[in-house]
Amino acid sequence: MKKLTLICFLITSLSFSQEQEKKEAPWNVMYPEFMTEEAAEYFDEFNMLWSDESPIDVKEGRLVAIAVSAAIRCEYCIAAQIEFAKKAGATDDEIKAAIQIAAEIQRFSTLLYGNEFDVETFNKIIGRDNKK
Repeated sequence: MKKLTLICFLITSLSFSQEQEKKEAPWNVMYPEFMTEEAAEYFDEFNMLWSDESPIDVKEGRLVAIAVSAAIRCEYCIAAQIEFAKKAGATDDEIKAAIQIAAEIQRFSTLLYGNEFDVETFNKIIGRDNKK
């Protein structure tokens, strides 16, 4: 009877831990089964960028993430990063400014690239040495 109870307990625990893992690492459904443990570890490490251990303030990091998300046109990323930025204390104006910065960099980059602007001239304008 003790063995049967122990077996039932182990099966229940295994099932619970798999369900718990899905809750803790919901993105694992996008990975092949053999990669799920590494994927979960990656997301734990990746999310340290928005922790007290990061050299960048959490809110500022989220604003950077919003700008990048807008630039690469990732609707999932934009929705998530705006939500996370607001939870980190970002205002609507700060979010709009981050998106505007991304737009301006993309716009000016298009002007420079499309006009084949000379790199040496560019470096001189911004005060950068032409050393590589």
